[in-house]
Amino acid sequence: MNRPWQVEAGNRFLLAVPRAAARRLNDQLEVIPLSRGTVLTHPGACAGNLYFPDRGLVSLLKIMEDGRTAEVGCIGTEGMVGLAALLGMEQAAFESIVQLDGSARSIPTSVLRAEMEKSPALKELVLRYQYYSINRLAQTAACNRLHTLRERCCRWLLVAHDNAKAPAFTLTHEFLALMMGVNRPSLSLAVAALQKRRFIEYKRASLAILDRAKLEQGACECYWTLRKECDRVYALPMGSLTLSMDA
Repeated sequence: MNRPWQVEAGNRFLLAVPRAAARRLNDQLEVIPLSRGTVLTHPGACAGNLYFPDRGLVSLLKIMEDGRTAEVGCIGTEGMVGLAALLGMEQAAFESIVQLDGSARSIPTSVLRAEMEKSPALKELVLRYQYYSINRLAQTAACNRLHTLRERCCRWLLVAHDNAKAPAFTLTHEFLALMMGVNRPSLSLAVAALQKRRFIEYKRASLAILDRAKLEQGACECYWTLRKECDRVYALPMGSLTLSMDA
């Protein structure tokens, strides 16, 4: 069986890690499955590990005092779960729960934090990812306020498709409604309209993308804005994490 660092990462943050730091971190990375419904971090608890999805999608949920929840963001192959702990916040503010099956690389938070002290380039990468995370939250807040349900539905289906890395995947009405901050009846109407136009096929929580080009045409500007911003964050040549590299 291959050791985890003998398989090339599919996570953009890991692929951007400077080469010298990557060599030191390789042996600390562990491949883990991401199974839908698994909670990676609990609010108020210490996040001992960081998670870098190679495939799959993780929701960040804010839990109110009365028990109601709202999704405030999601993390896929562009980033990491546990950024706050990496920056020194000992208690997680959100619940992180897997919504799309996949796999991730995991590493103790303390290991990456120590590596940041050795590598100014890695520290810069973390700060640039922090900037992207803040920008993504702001873009999502504006999107929820200004764009139509259909536009947002197309956007989130594209995000799910990007991170599932498969033409069909399991996606529940409950999760999709949570992602967009709407009730399930409203979501059902939007999904039915997309099915009628043959953008997607959706049966028993199994969703297949039939015409991605039409989804892209129907999505709001936020999908493309955040894609371009993510590309910009990782554009600087800071090495790469190829987990099969020679010593």
